Amino acid sequence: MKRSGMKLLAVLALGLAVAGCSRSGASAAPAVEAISPQEANAQVQRGAAVLVDVREKDEIEAGMAGPARWMALSSITANDGAFKEMLAQVPADRMAIFYCAAGHRAGIAARRAVELGHRAANMGGYSAWKTAGLPTRKP
Repeated sequence: MKRSGMKLLAVLALGLAVAGCSRSGASAAPAVEAISPQEANAQVQRGAAVLVDVREKDEIEAGMAGPARWMALSSITANDGAFKEMLAQVPADRMAIFYCAAGHRAGIAARRAVELGHRAANMGGYSAWKTAGLPTRKP
C-alpha cells in the first residue's frame, strides 16, 4: 500500500512539473490585487492612488464614486493609445484602482494597466462603494 501511494505521489509530482514547464512559455495574465472600497478610498484620500470607473456612459448616469475619473472599458479596448495617455497622467508613485459594475471589466482594465507597467488594483463594483457609504456624485 505504501509503495502504491508513493508511486501515485511521484506521478502527481511529475504531472505538476510537466504542467508548469508547458506553461512557462505561455504568457499568463498578470496578477492584479483586489482592494476594498474602504481601502481604495483611503488610498485616494492620501494621494497614493487614482480611482477609475470603467463602466459605460449609460451606467454612470445614475452616479459614480466621488473621486473617480471615467474611462469606459469599451474606450480602453478600442483605443489603447487613449488608455496609455490616461495612465501617463497617473504619477508613477500612485496606483490606478479600477471599478465597474461587478468587477470583471475592472479586472480587464487593471490587468492591461499592469501589462503597461503600472501598479493597478481591482476594487470590484460600484454597488460596494455605495454600500460602504462612500462619496458619490452624478457625472
